[in-house]
Amino acid sequence: MSDRRVRQLLESGELVGQQLGRAWVIERAAIDRLRPKRVGRPWSAASAWAVLELAAGRDPELSPVERSRARKRLAGSGLAGLVDQLQSRSERREMYAHPSALDRVGDDADIVRSGVSALGVYNVDLIVSDEAEVYVRSSKLAGLMDGYALQSNPDRSNLVVRVVDDGVWPFVDDARVAPWPVVAVDLLDSDDERSRRAGLELIERHR
Repeated sequence: MSDRRVRQLLESGELVGQQLGRAWVIERAAIDRLRPKRVGRPWSAASAWAVLELAAGRDPELSPVERSRARKRLAGSGLAGLVDQLQSRSERREMYAHPSALDRVGDDADIVRSGVSALGVYNVDLIVSDEAEVYVRSSKLAGLMDGYALQSNPDRSNLVVRVVDDGVWPFVDDARVAPWPVVAVDLLDSDDERSRRAGLELIERHR
């Protein structure tokens, strides 16, 4: 949404915010109220990962009907249009890691880097040095938190941990970085405008 459209919504009262100097502060709840409601049944995690694997050019183990459905979903809306439906791929946890532990978390053998932690791998034109984003199996989450003294802290988060059930874990054993469609969707799922723009650019590059 453009800045102009946001200002129109603020002026009309459809979006509630507070002006501080030349800037506007808008509560997340006000934005959430404007989001379109999801239509239809929510996707399962397996369905979400099937779409992402197809986008990456892989051939997930699906029945002909499931494969056809996944292809139609991807062709109909494209990755950028499926961000909400793909939320079921993982449980998003916002955590705080001591800055000295942040790089070590990214190098842990039990995680797969994505989002802002995969920028360099895909030559994304964005620099983020004080945040990280990783995927971990649900069975490995407790060990990760204990090993690096991670704290669940949305107000002071510098680490996004995306937890995936072991039964639908999509990454191969030696994977260190998520495939580009996963990285792009994770960037689009960010609250940061620069990250969302980088996610769109990554998708455009692979069209």
